[in-house]
Amino acid sequence: MKRAALAVLALSASPLLAGSSVVGSRAALATSSPYATRAGLDVLKRGGNAADAAVAAAFTLAVANPQSGLGGGGFLTYYDAASGAVWTLDFRETAPAAIKPGILGPKASGPITAGVPGTVAGLAAMHERFGALPWSELLAPAIHLARDGIPVSADLASDIARTKSERNLDPYPGLSAGSTLTQKDLAATLERIAAKGASDFYAGDVARLMVDALRKAGGIVGTRDLRDYKPVWRAPIRVSYREYDVYAPAPPSAAGVMIGETLNILRGFELSESAKTIHLLLEATRRAAIDRDRYVADPDVRRVPYRDLLSAERAQQWRSSIDPLRATPTATLGEPATAVAEGKHTTHFTIVDGQDNIASVTMSLGDDFGGGFLVPGCGFFLNDSMSDFAGDATAANSVQPGKRMASSMAPTIIFRKGKPYLALGSSGGPAIPNIVLQVFLQLAVVGKSIDEAIAAPRYDQQPRPEDVVYEIARAPDAVIAQLRAMGHGVRPQPGLGEVNAVLIERPKITAVADPRRGGAAGAF
Repeated sequence: MKRAALAVLALSASPLLAGSSVVGSRAALATSSPYATRAGLDVLKRGGNAADAAVAAAFTLAVANPQSGLGGGGFLTYYDAASGAVWTLDFRETAPAAIKPGILGPKASGPITAGVPGTVAGLAAMHERFGALPWSELLAPAIHLARDGIPVSADLASDIARTKSERNLDPYPGLSAGSTLTQKDLAATLERIAAKGASDFYAGDVARLMVDALRKAGGIVGTRDLRDYKPVWRAPIRVSYREYDVYAPAPPSAAGVMIGETLNILRGFELSESAKTIHLLLEATRRAAIDRDRYVADPDVRRVPYRDLLSAERAQQWRSSIDPLRATPTATLGEPATAVAEGKHTTHFTIVDGQDNIASVTMSLGDDFGGGFLVPGCGFFLNDSMSDFAGDATAANSVQPGKRMASSMAPTIIFRKGKPYLALGSSGGPAIPNIVLQVFLQLAVVGKSIDEAIAAPRYDQQPRPEDVVYEIARAPDAVIAQLRAMGHGVRPQPGLGEVNAVLIERPKITAVADPRRGGAAGAF
């Protein structure tokens, strides 16, 4: 109890600086919330490892950032220094057994869009395999914050306002920036999970409350769906590029396929800091995204041709279709499969401990606050990830009972000359693999510092719509003019993603929280 009390006291201190960059010599982390960073940092200082700190940070994020909380799913990429192995954990949501063709129309919303949540099971599986400190101790900071309340951050207030404006949902009526968010029901849920483990979420009181509430509200997640849910350990996709080895999740995440294909295509071009390189990157990622939409799905249900997609022959095929000076219309590249309108609210955090164990974790509810359904008596929102399935019944990513929907979440770990070098991930929906790749290339090719690489302007292009999305406040006017001259349509956006990363250059270790949002970095 003494250690848990110390964790609570640490969170009572003033929050860490938002959008920060911190250098340490032992351990470091960056998350989307100063409270989560402080919780994880405290665990690391008390001898916990990366998995322990990840549990504390994740549950604290569920309190501080309820728009991406417990009722969703995600992916973990983990480096275990003792064995030298990199693993990924798929805790993506699954389709309920009761799903039937036609239930999910193009305008489906609310509880019917909830898949079986995987976040709690995923965190428990990570802790069981790699954790060292007691589970209940790691949840203490989150319980304290939920029970006693925290000030509403500018990010949370902004997401609430946008959810009201764009989706006509009001997740917290009357709540505004600076007011106090107290979550008594969530505190009670966390106390149950702390005492009884993840089993209570899937087969205990929390499960009963969830199923009863969903049944009354029109949802279809049932008792058996929760009881049967299991996260899946998978080998990562590994791609070598110059002196680097990039590890990212395999399907149902598109991260490894997209990052790998794009890097393979780009091998044949000279890259620099220029509009031409941005053009080449966008053309390569658009082609990788075409393959994503055609092939990426739950590998336990549908075969994904990894070897073909990541082959030198496939890279050459796509490379030869790129005009280095002119945008290529998607229609000339073959008919793309139906793209999925994947939710863009995701949270990513990265942790490196004193033994060089690394936890790179991405979690999501889909859209902000998921489907907007706050489970009565439980205090957390459920995801709307069923909307991530393709509407076409013949598509690789079509819906069927028990299937995991494709995702763009990309928790990534990168080695340099055989040693851990960089761990990162981002929010941003379908743009996530592209965002992660751009930060890496800013470091590996352009030679920027990690702070500069994360602050650099970002660009994204999907097969449809074909316009290049760019950050209006960061992208140089001259670059946008050059992209237009090459035939690209362009579309401004306030920001693209939120990258939280740790760069490992022993004896120095640098954690950076993206200045675009209100996260924080910590190190010692």
